[in-house]
Amino acid sequence: MVVRGREPADVAGCVAALRAVHDADRYPTAWPADPAAWLDPPGTTAAWVAELDGTVVGHVCVAPAPDAAVAARTGVPAERLVAVKRLFTTPAARGRGVGAALVGVAAARAGDGVWLDVVDGEPAVAFYERLGWRRVGTRPADWVALDGGRRTVHLYVAPVR
Repeated sequence: MVVRGREPADVAGCVAALRAVHDADRYPTAWPADPAAWLDPPGTTAAWVAELDGTVVGHVCVAPAPDAAVAARTGVPAERLVAVKRLFTTPAARGRGVGAALVGVAAARAGDGVWLDVVDGEPAVAFYERLGWRRVGTRPADWVALDGGRRTVHLYVAPVR
């Protein structure tokens, strides 16, 4: 497996990988109208892909994400906070350390103040805790699910390096 910076030529492979993830796991919950644009949330500063045998099997990006609650619980100034976003690995690549490698690279290269949120009850909760991410809070999501309800999300910060 190779983890490297995402290049423009990788976008088609990322979209194909995202389709496999969506079909298997419903992530993202609703298929985006423009999946290539979805890979780059506003403010994206860096993105990485994981490849196995020349095929994109995972993706992650980071973007500045000031958050008062995370800042208060970590002591990191809100303007220095960076969020991990759009992390996914294809079903065929799971169990090979792809997700851990991607989130590890993102956390290491993004600097201090790396955080993310995870929907309560999702397998990702156990994944991040196994990697040493520390839960610093729980709150209602700032988005509405397809069923009209609000989910609960847990806030995590990257392990101290």
